[in-house]
Amino acid sequence: MKKALALILAVMMVFSLAACGSGGSDETTAAPPATSGTSDESEPASDEGGGSADAANGEGLNIGVLIRTFSDTYTTTVRTFMTQYLDEAGCEYEVMDANDSQATQNEQLEAFLSKGVDGIICQTVNVSASADILETCVEAGVPVLFFNHQPDDMTIIAEEPTTVFVGTDSPEAGYMQADLFMEFWSDEYDRNGDGTAQYVIFQGSAESQEAFDRSQYCVEGAEDEGYTFEQLEDNYLCNWDSTLAQEAMTAFLGVHEDDVEVVFCNNDSMAEGVVAALNAIGYNTGEEGDPEILVFGVDATDAGKALIEQGKMQGTVEQDGDTMAKTNVELMIRLCNGMTKEEAVADYGLEIFDGDNASVRIPYKQYTAGSAE
Repeated sequence: MKKALALILAVMMVFSLAACGSGGSDETTAAPPATSGTSDESEPASDEGGGSADAANGEGLNIGVLIRTFSDTYTTTVRTFMTQYLDEAGCEYEVMDANDSQATQNEQLEAFLSKGVDGIICQTVNVSASADILETCVEAGVPVLFFNHQPDDMTIIAEEPTTVFVGTDSPEAGYMQADLFMEFWSDEYDRNGDGTAQYVIFQGSAESQEAFDRSQYCVEGAEDEGYTFEQLEDNYLCNWDSTLAQEAMTAFLGVHEDDVEVVFCNNDSMAEGVVAALNAIGYNTGEEGDPEILVFGVDATDAGKALIEQGKMQGTVEQDGDTMAKTNVELMIRLCNGMTKEEAVADYGLEIFDGDNASVRIPYKQYTAGSAE
C-alpha cells in the first residue's frame, strides 16, 4: 500500500477526545532517586558507523539523562541499554526519573546544569516544555538531545547546531498497524457481518505527536486501501499506562461488548490493559472456541510479544529500544566533543531526516506470532 510518511510538524489535537485518566502532574514534588554510574573502561564505545574514534570517546564526559517515568516498559528498555552504552564509552552519568511531573523534570535539569554536566539527554514529560528546556541548555552552553517524545516545535530544534531529536517517523507506526489490520481482518472478526470494522483507539496522550500519528494512520492507512471503519467511542487517553487502559476498556465493554471488533493501542502497555479487560469477560483467552477481537499495539515489549505468542493479541509494531539508546549516546558524545549535529550524525553513519534538519529517525518493523520463528 502507498504510505505517505511525511512528518506532520504541528497538528492541533481535538479537545473532545475522551480521557480515561489524568496525565502527568505538573505539581512540584521531590525528585525521586536517580541511577548513576561510572565506567573503568578505557576504550571508546564501538563505532558501528565507522566514524572518528576521538569523537566517539566518552572518557571524562559527564552526561545527565532525564526520563519521563521509570515505570514505562519501553522507556525502561531504552534506559537499560543507554546506561550500558554510557558505561562502555567511559562516561560518567546520572539518570533521573521525573515520575511524570514536568515540574520535577525542570528541577532535575537545573540540578544537572548546576553540577556542570557536559550534555543532556531528555525524554520530556510534556513535549510543550521542549522549548524551555532547549533555551535553558543553550544559555548554559550545553548540548541537548531529545528522544522518543517529539518536541512540539521542530523548527526551534532545526535552528540549534547542537540539538537534535532522536525518534521514529511516527506515521510509520500507524501505517504498520493498518497493515496488520489488513493482514488479519476477515469474516471471522466481522462479528455483525456488515463489512465495516467497528473499532476504538487507546491513545497515549493528548499532546504527543507520536500518539496523534499512530492514532490517525492506523485507520487512514487501511481506509486508503478501501476498508471501512466505524469508531464506537472517541479516543481514550490513557497516558501510555496499562492500568488506566484496563479500567477504560472495562467501562467500554459494559456498553460495547457486542459491537467492538478492533482495538488499536498506541503502545503495548495499554494493549496489555485492554487484553486483561477482555480476558476478564472470557475474550482473547488464547483458547480455541473463545470469542476474540483484534488487538494491536506498538513497541514489541517482552510482555506484548508474550501476549501475541499466547494468542491473546494479534500483532504489534516493534520500536528498537537498543538502537534508540545507542544512537543517543553516540551522538551525545560527539556533540560534547565539539561536533555540530550534522557532523555528529554523519560521523556516526546516519542522516538527518529529510526536510526538517532536526531529527534522526529509527525505523519500525511489524511483529506477529510468526516473527518469533
